[in-house]
Amino acid sequence: MSALSYLVRRQLRNAARDLLRHPGKLAVYLAAAAFFAFMAVSPQQRAAQTGRAADPRMLEGVYYGLLLLFCAPILFRSLKSGTTMFKMPDVNLLFVSPLPPKRILVYGLLKQTAATLLGFVFMLFYSGVLMRDFHISAWGVVWLLLGMVAVVMASQMLALLLYGWSNGNPKRQNAVRAALYVFFGAMALALLFQYTRNGGGAEGFLAALHSRWLEWFPLVGWAKGAAFALVGGNLAAALLWTALLAAAFALVLALFLRTDADYYEDVLQQTESTYELQQAVKEKRAVPANRGGGARKVRAGGSGIGRGWGASAFFYRQLREARRRSRLVLLGSSTAVVLAVDLAVFFMIGRGGDGPSPDMTLAVLLALDVYLLFLTSAAGDWTRELAKPYIYLVPDTPFRKLLWASMTTALKPVAEGAVFFAVLAAAARADAAVAVICFLAYASFGMLFLSGNILSERTLGSLSNRGLILFLFLFLLLLLAAPGIGAGVFLYTVLPGLSEPARLFLSGLPCVAWNLIASLLIFYLCRNILSNAEAS
Repeated sequence: MSALSYLVRRQLRNAARDLLRHPGKLAVYLAAAAFFAFMAVSPQQRAAQTGRAADPRMLEGVYYGLLLLFCAPILFRSLKSGTTMFKMPDVNLLFVSPLPPKRILVYGLLKQTAATLLGFVFMLFYSGVLMRDFHISAWGVVWLLLGMVAVVMASQMLALLLYGWSNGNPKRQNAVRAALYVFFGAMALALLFQYTRNGGGAEGFLAALHSRWLEWFPLVGWAKGAAFALVGGNLAAALLWTALLAAAFALVLALFLRTDADYYEDVLQQTESTYELQQAVKEKRAVPANRGGGARKVRAGGSGIGRGWGASAFFYRQLREARRRSRLVLLGSSTAVVLAVDLAVFFMIGRGGDGPSPDMTLAVLLALDVYLLFLTSAAGDWTRELAKPYIYLVPDTPFRKLLWASMTTALKPVAEGAVFFAVLAAAARADAAVAVICFLAYASFGMLFLSGNILSERTLGSLSNRGLILFLFLFLLLLLAAPGIGAGVFLYTVLPGLSEPARLFLSGLPCVAWNLIASLLIFYLCRNILSNAEAS
C-alpha cells in the first residue's frame, strides 16, 4: 500500500508544482473559486429579505431526478461496455505491477471518489440559491453533494459487477436489461400512483415527489432519504438510509471481490475508449463514431448532398447528416426531452390556483429553456467542423465558410423555439404576443450562444486545459447575455401601468435586439477565424 500512497503524494505534489509554474492557470482557478464563493455568499446575504422559503418538495423532486440522471445511464451502459475508474497510465503501469488486483481496485475507488467530489464542485454554483430560496444551511448543501457522490460511486461499482457477470452472455444481458426496466418502471408507477392518490394537479405532483415510498428504492431512494434526513436534522432516518446505502455498497464490493478481482480485461476496453475520446477532444480531431464498443445501429438514408457550392456545401451536408439522425432534421430526441421537462414544470407551477398567470408561466419556461440551451451550447455542428482540416481548403472566403458552417447550429434554436412555445402557449392559453416574444428571445439566445462559442474558439482555442476552457466559455456567455437580460428586467419594472402581456412583450424586445446586435458584431470581428488552422 506504501507504493500507492507514494504515487498519490507525488501526483498531488506535481499538480501543485504545475500550478506554480503556470501563474495564468493558477489565476484562473483562483478566479473560479472567488466566483463560486461570491455566488454562494451573495444570495445568502439577501436571504433575510425573503422570509418565505420555497416549497421544499420541489427541491426533493429535482434532487431525485438528478440522482436518476446520474444512476440510470451508468447502469444501462454496463450492458455494452461497462464502466471504468482507471486511466491509461494505470493500465500501462499498475496493471502490470506486482501489486494485488484488489489493492489496485481500492486505489481506483478512492481516486474516483476524489474525482467525483471535484466534479460536483460546480454544484456549489447553486449553493447560494439553495440557501436563499430553500433556507438550507451550508452543511445541508454538503449533504446533498455527498448523496450524489455516493450514488455515482455505487452505480459505477454495480455497473462493473453487472458487466463482468453478463459480458458475452446474451441471456444474462437480457436478464439485467429486464431487471433495470422493472426497477425504473416500478419507480415511475409509484410516482404515478402517489400523483393520482393525492388528487393530481400541482399539489398532487408535489405530494408525490415528497412521498416516502420513493425513498425505499435502492441507491437513488436511499441516498435521497439520507441527504434530506440530514438536512432536516432527522438523525434516526439519516442513520437508517446511510446504513442501507453502506450495506449495498459493501455487498456489491464483496461480490465483486469474490470474482478473484479479475477485472483487468473488463475495464481495458472502456479505458482505451475513454482515453481515445479524450485525446480526440484535446487534439481537435474527429470523435470516433463508435467509441462505446459494440455494434451501432444506423438508419439508411439518401446519399449525396445534391446542392451547394463552395462554403454552402457545409450547410447542405449538415442537413443530410441531421436527416439521417432524425426525420425531423433540426428536431431530435433532445427537443422531445426539453419539451417534456417544460410540460412537467408547467403542470407543476402553472395549474394551481395560486400559481403564476399563463403569460408569466410562459416567461418562466423561457428562462428554463434558455438555461438548458446555455448548458448545452458548447456542442453543435460548428464545433465538429473544426476537427476536419478540409474546411480550410474550400475555395471560398473565411467569412462565408464561417456563416455556412454555423448555419444549422443557428437554425436549430429557431426550429425548437417554434415547437416549444407553440405547444406551451396552447397548453397554458397564453397571449399570442407573449408566445411570439418568447420564441424570438429563445432563437436570439441561440444565436448569441453560437457567437459566444465562436469568440471562445477565437480567443481560448490555444489553451490545453479543456476544463478551464469550458469554465471560461460559460463565464463569457454570462457576460454576453447579461446586458440584454438586465435591460429586459429593468424595462419590465418601469412599466407597471401596462397589462402583463404588453409588459412581457415590450421587456423582451431589448433582450432580442441586444442578442442579435452582439451576435452580428462578434461574427464580423471573428470573420477571419477560418483563414488558416492556426487562427482557430
